[in-house]
Amino acid sequence: MGFTVETLREAMKYMVESQGFDRVLRKMKLLSATPGKVVCEMKVEEEHTNRGGTLHGGLTATLVDVVSTTALLYTERAVPGVSVDMNITYTSAAKIGEEILITAEILKQGRNIAFASVDLTNKATGKLIAQGRHTKYLGS
Repeated sequence: MGFTVETLREAMKYMVESQGFDRVLRKMKLLSATPGKVVCEMKVEEEHTNRGGTLHGGLTATLVDVVSTTALLYTERAVPGVSVDMNITYTSAAKIGEEILITAEILKQGRNIAFASVDLTNKATGKLIAQGRHTKYLGS
């Protein structure tokens, strides 16, 4: 394994504390990591919402991207890859003040391509907010 849970936490901190776009996730916390599976949590705040006061769909896509990449880093190969395809199904809204869990799991990692699934759920109720699928090119 290329990363320990602590180095994974440091890598996530580096990503979200940058001046780049990923800084929108600076309030997200890593809860647990096992090889190929990562669970994070985040409280929905005003800065994360759309005009309707619910979790912004674009931020949801960013969560799918970043947390699935983190799960990919916590595998034997420990490479982030580059996105080839990503799709998200939105099933319910998350409102300001609600805590969400973001659970990413690597479904398959081949020689060149990896497939991940990410569930965003309401921490209190377990209700599914969104489900994403992320395909990444790993190189040869």
